[in-house]
Amino acid sequence: MITTEKETLANHLKLDNKDMSNLNDKLNDLLSDYHVFYQSVRGFHWNVKGENFFELHKKFEKLYDLLIENIDDLAERVNTIGFNPLHAYSDYLKNSIHKEITGVSDGNECVKHVVAGLGILAHSGREVANMAGDAGDIATADLLTKFVGDLEKRMWMFTMYLK
Repeated sequence: MITTEKETLANHLKLDNKDMSNLNDKLNDLLSDYHVFYQSVRGFHWNVKGENFFELHKKFEKLYDLLIENIDDLAERVNTIGFNPLHAYSDYLKNSIHKEITGVSDGNECVKHVVAGLGILAHSGREVANMAGDAGDIATADLLTKFVGDLEKRMWMFTMYLK
């Protein structure tokens, strides 16, 4: 049996190695974005003050619970496609679009940062989902499409809070 060049480039999922390696890089960038944003939301949860403390404290907790689930799913997907997820905060900070947000306790300012962060995650998630689809990795594309839909809905809800 003669092996074609395409077959020698396929990984255990029968997808192109180069495509999957590039996808892994982008998934780890997205994982980094999630981690840095997650930590900011934890900070908002711990430090928010003001008349809307109780409402925002609960909303931020609900958001970071979702983010940690997405982080776990992303890391497991990186493993599934045959690579290793990043796991050091130094790597997250190096690879993330997000910047650390510290010293914020005003509820409206926290929400503005949440809206911006959700927008960044949704945009990045959409790009990586498209990349996964182009690589034939429909499972990753599907996972990220679900993430993006939920992030956009939450972004809308937090935006309505500011109106």
